[in-house]
Amino acid sequence: MPMVNEVNAISEELDKKKHFEIALVSPQARGLSAGRTLVMVKMSDLVHGNFWMWDRNKFINRKYKMVEMYQNFVDGDPEWDLPQNIDPFYEDVDDHVLIGQSQVHLKCLAYYIGFEESVIITDYEARERGFLQVEIIPLKENGEPIGDEDDDYFIEDPSELVGKALKYKFQIVGAKGLPPKITDDVYCEFTMYLDESPSRTGSLTSRNPDWNWSKIFTHSAVTEQLLTYLNDEPLIVKVWGKQRLGSVSSAQNLTTKQLKTINEKEKISNFMKKVARNPSSVSLDLAVALRKVELMLNMINQVKEVVTSAKQEGHSTVSIASLDAILTPENTKLEEVSNVINFEKDNPNSQVCTVQ
Repeated sequence: MPMVNEVNAISEELDKKKHFEIALVSPQARGLSAGRTLVMVKMSDLVHGNFWMWDRNKFINRKYKMVEMYQNFVDGDPEWDLPQNIDPFYEDVDDHVLIGQSQVHLKCLAYYIGFEESVIITDYEARERGFLQVEIIPLKENGEPIGDEDDDYFIEDPSELVGKALKYKFQIVGAKGLPPKITDDVYCEFTMYLDESPSRTGSLTSRNPDWNWSKIFTHSAVTEQLLTYLNDEPLIVKVWGKQRLGSVSSAQNLTTKQLKTINEKEKISNFMKKVARNPSSVSLDLAVALRKVELMLNMINQVKEVVTSAKQEGHSTVSIASLDAILTPENTKLEEVSNVINFEKDNPNSQVCTVQ
């Protein structure tokens, strides 16, 4: 967080018209079915509204180049502002960005049943970014679709599929309602089961692209592992596109500081519109936010009590373990903290922090 604040301050000082913020990206938002949440940095263009997502390594590398640029600016170097191709604040709008992803459940295949649906496309913040039209068609050995009248392919229990051949067509029909600023060269990408390389549709420029793309997948014999995959793991389909730069507006003449102020006002305005449209959902968001604040204040108060108690007892240190007990969500009660403190009194060689 301090590094993000630092680069925001540099951007404002150098008037680069960029804003940086922390983004927590779940494994599903990265096209994975499981894994850990990654901390990334979102860079926004305050003039055109475009954005880019940076991983930790890229952000740190760019940050040090920004610091060097700022130092040259402070030193009065007339060439402090670097050419676009090596400017750490620059990103090419022609690069593809992830619009969002859809989760397609494949359980129907375990019963030789087809599937046709419009599934929601969500971004890393779980916001709706459109709908993806997909179709799954189970096939006979000769490639013909399995129909309702084909009783030979009826499956009552998915375990009956083990050892049998499985053939199906996966079709991406199109997408509807994509964001208006990310409609160039839009395509879908996914990796089916144990495929070594991803499958990809063609690219189209539209808010409502009609790919009508399909691919046939064949498994000579269904294994327990494949059956578990069909039953439990959704197929993650990523939707990519290029951002439109848009025309240069009067915002180009505003400073970074002024643009950030406008941006904050727009966020407040959008929030108020959301309140007007759906008060109940906002009430829930607000309740969650207030609960988080309440928990944070509770932790701060517990830390204060531990420090005050230590001072009253004449101690100049507080154990790191006692503070860690407070900051651990599942262990925030003062009684539990007291037990840790009592243990530390009997173990003077444990790690502690000094009370100032």
